[in-house]
Amino acid sequence: MSVKRILGITVFGILFIAAVIGVMLLTSYLRRDNDPIPLPDMQTPTSDPSGEAEQDALNRVEITRETIQAVVAQTLSRPDTYSRDVAVEIFWEDGQAAYNFSVNVAGGVTSLRVALPTGDEKRIIAAVDTLYIWYRGDRVPYIGIIDSAAGYRAADEWQMLVTYEDILDLDVNDIIEAGYIEFNGEDCIYVKYLSPLLGYTKEYYVSIELGLVIGAEEYDETGALVYSMIAGECAVGEADPSAFVLPDGTELLG
Repeated sequence: MSVKRILGITVFGILFIAAVIGVMLLTSYLRRDNDPIPLPDMQTPTSDPSGEAEQDALNRVEITRETIQAVVAQTLSRPDTYSRDVAVEIFWEDGQAAYNFSVNVAGGVTSLRVALPTGDEKRIIAAVDTLYIWYRGDRVPYIGIIDSAAGYRAADEWQMLVTYEDILDLDVNDIIEAGYIEFNGEDCIYVKYLSPLLGYTKEYYVSIELGLVIGAEEYDETGALVYSMIAGECAVGEADPSAFVLPDGTELLG
């Protein structure tokens, strides 16, 4: 057998082995990315008076900095219709300001009735691609355009909220802690991360049942509290129809 033929067989063998290894690695990688992360059944009742069975369910799958985003992406979704109250406080060196939101969501439309620190009332309605804003006593609202691709993000920004979609956009290296925790009587996913832009530390609690942020705190680089948010009880499947009426009588859910 010629040297040239032997060399050709050898090169082919090396390439074949490399291809097999490549396919195995690619298959392993795709399987790792696509396999769902099993989550604890938060609704499983327990007859154990000590609550140990429920705690075991919470601990069945460990949430880490590396898995938190996959868990959130696979499990959380918002209710289509709901209403709740949200209280937000902003703190600075010489004072603070409180904002209270009455939130109604239905038909892809978010309506906000905002009690401002000045005592005035502001109304905001974020529809699919249209924004309406007016104050108490106004007969004509301001009308703006919303990028429909922004979805719920635009409505949440008007509530001064982070969303679980924002958590998905985090750089994993900025995530400090993550796990399951009970907050305000609800089983939640907890995430704590560092905002590289301002150097603030942010802590958020996302209700596993609701898929909504129900509590949050932010601290500046000195450790001082600068933002606090807490949501009241959420009525899923309920929304006030009058919350979706413009000052001229136009019904947005009609």
